Amino acid sequence: MILVLSGAVGCSMGTDKSTPLPEKSLSQLKLNTEGSSFKSEKKARSAEAVLAEGSQGSQAEGHPQAGDQKTVTREIVVPSEVQGRWKAVKILVRDKKDAESGKMLIADLGTSFIPEDSGLKVTVGPFLPNFVMDATSYTSKGNEELNPAVQLIVEENGKIIYKGWAFKKFPTMYAFEHDEYSLELSGAIPTVVS
Repeated sequence: MILVLSGAVGCSMGTDKSTPLPEKSLSQLKLNTEGSSFKSEKKARSAEAVLAEGSQGSQAEGHPQAGDQKTVTREIVVPSEVQGRWKAVKILVRDKKDAESGKMLIADLGTSFIPEDSGLKVTVGPFLPNFVMDATSYTSKGNEELNPAVQLIVEENGKIIYKGWAFKKFPTMYAFEHDEYSLELSGAIPTVVS
């Protein structure tokens, strides 16, 4: 009986005649990146670069090298219809060790605050109610809150550990990453005009 079963199993192995799936590069795959952050995207790009470079066996002429990338510097342009129209932002500060925690802080634009017992100093930069960017600038396309974002500069022990944007509608996009704390833009407070 054992001989018959092993013969049946032996005959079924290696007889799959199905068509193999076509090979795809890493950039063609649709990866589930929901909730991913800049760090994860960077890892995916690095993996793709390693695969692309390693597949040739040698460096091809004209092939971009990882060290050749230039840092793009964009200026922040606050349009006249936005300037002076926003007073402050609401920032939700959470302790990652306590899922129930969360403290809403209101910070005026251009000021700094220190979340309680965090050792962090957060400076609030410009608020852009409808954030857009191009090759040279970050700006707002109008004053309506369609894609609200605020620039945050976070320091720990006197060293800048984050300088970037917090987005209300997309809190995980380019989010501030820290082992203990998270910062989220929850809203903005307009300037009262009488």
